[in-house]
Amino acid sequence: MSGSRTRPLAFMSVLSAAVLAVTPVLGQSSEEEWGPVLRDQMLVSYDCEVAFFSQVAERNVNGEVIVIAKVHCLDKRTFDAFRPGSFDVFEVNPCENPENRVC
Repeated sequence: MSGSRTRPLAFMSVLSAAVLAVTPVLGQSSEEEWGPVLRDQMLVSYDCEVAFFSQVAERNVNGEVIVIAKVHCLDKRTFDAFRPGSFDVFEVNPCENPENRVC
């Protein structure tokens, strides 16, 4: 009987460890933070309704969180976006060929 009680506890321990491994550390930047800013900037500057972001990289460099992302519009246009710091606007470059995955 003790073996059947041990298995659920072991499973819960493994599950808890897995959840903690994928939970972001508090204080880190996330798409919830910069996503709406970039969505608004894309709409105003490029008349782009954002469908989704891909190839997202967030890095802490010298205390500044930089963000690099590929922006995909509903109308199939694609842009590269880069934000050098938390309080900077995104630098946006259109991809000439939307089929080109390396733009």
